[in-house]
Amino acid sequence: RRGRRYNSRRSCTMFLPRISARVFVAALLAACQLFARADAAGITDDHALATREGAPDVSLCDRADSGHRRATQRGDQMLKLGKLDIAEACYLGALKHKNDFPMALYGLGEVHTQAEDRDDLAEAAYRLAIENWPEYVDAYIALGDLHERRERNADAVASYEKALEVAPGDVMAWEAIGRHYLATSDFDKAADSYKLAVTKATNGETSPGLIVGLAKAAWGQGTQLDGAESTKKFVECVSHAEKSQGLAPDFGQAAHWNGKCRTHLKQTKKAIELLEQAVVLEPEQPEHHSFLAGELVKLGRVKEARDVIMKGMQWVEKDDAEKERLAEAASAEVDGKEEL
Repeated sequence: RRGRRYNSRRSCTMFLPRISARVFVAALLAACQLFARADAAGITDDHALATREGAPDVSLCDRADSGHRRATQRGDQMLKLGKLDIAEACYLGALKHKNDFPMALYGLGEVHTQAEDRDDLAEAAYRLAIENWPEYVDAYIALGDLHERRERNADAVASYEKALEVAPGDVMAWEAIGRHYLATSDFDKAADSYKLAVTKATNGETSPGLIVGLAKAAWGQGTQLDGAESTKKFVECVSHAEKSQGLAPDFGQAAHWNGKCRTHLKQTKKAIELLEQAVVLEPEQPEHHSFLAGELVKLGRVKEARDVIMKGMQWVEKDDAEKERLAEAASAEVDGKEEL
């Protein structure tokens, strides 16, 4: 697909026959639309992504006229800060310059995924991104996540498997399919998937995330079993979590799952210690706060549980304030860099 620049401004003025001025202007306007021709593998003037009701004007993005890469980078920045309207404007601005730019199309998919009742638009954007870059692993994963949210589990698995077909060693693709099986409570398949991931993914044997995935799968299996078989799985969970912690001592997820599985083994003191460690390492994770608080309540330590919840809420408020500060700083940023 290289070299086929459907939205090239120069192509609109090449090889023009001798015609009247009126016909010339009409032809020029028809050829040089805001987006590309209808047969282009990208967003067009009449595409739902460009015409949706309530779509922001591209002028809302201060980088909309700075080229497709610059506008996309600004969109990514605004997306991280939760400024969906500005992010969408930036991605649409990027697509004015290059209507089939996969990263901008992917960005639109992310915007519509986070917005309310726009799943069809998100799917369309991801599919266009993949059409223009068939090796776009992140887009396959995002499409799979969208299918999962819509309870299209077979389609979700197919998307994750396509990501692995494109990039067999991609850790995030392996994590995605394992996470899907966890989310659908298919813990046996989750365990099989993570075990395979550890051997197939690049550096999988030393990936803290994949190994803690094994811990999660073992925990799930333990909750579905009884007696000695259940205990065996919780011990296995602790073993995987400890290995993950050994690889990444600051990985809060590993501490959380280590503690969580120890609660089933009645190792209360050590469990609370690990759960508290998880909160310190990853205060942005609500589950760390809520699970620790729940365990403290079981122990009659209600005041401590309330303090844990309050600290979690304070962190969320602090995070929101920081996002606002960063958004203001980004808007005021002086553009002194050359376009990539």
